[in-house]
Amino acid sequence: MALQQRIDSLLKALEVPDLAVEVPPVTDEDGFLEALEAAITSFIEDSEDDQSPLGLIKADPSAYDLSEEPDCDELQNAVRDFMNAGDSQLTLITPDSPLQPDGGENPNKFWVFLLQMPSLSQHRWWAIVDKNSRHETYNYGVL
Repeated sequence: MALQQRIDSLLKALEVPDLAVEVPPVTDEDGFLEALEAAITSFIEDSEDDQSPLGLIKADPSAYDLSEEPDCDELQNAVRDFMNAGDSQLTLITPDSPLQPDGGENPNKFWVFLLQMPSLSQHRWWAIVDKNSRHETYNYGVL
């Protein structure tokens, strides 16, 4: 199966079929797809960084038309809604990319993804996936 079909299938499975994914040529397609899944899952489920997409929505749910005390599913679905808004884009960053992660992570050692969701915020969100699986995947936002 072609890489784009595999990406589309993964996006459907993660319930973000309308998220645009920009991928430069990759040599390790299986590793890339695992990293893509880890990155998207991190954006949806991990609010450790208060500037993460989930962290922003969790901090002020009423600003996003959510109930006063939304449960985990409601918060995660709100992140998915922004990912599916039609203007959101996830980009794989390579050592040659003009924009590099604000945390200084090395794209040779990590799969680095940049998420832009203008309908949520002008933040840049980064997901960092260790290519050697030594560290947990994490994400953070920078305004």
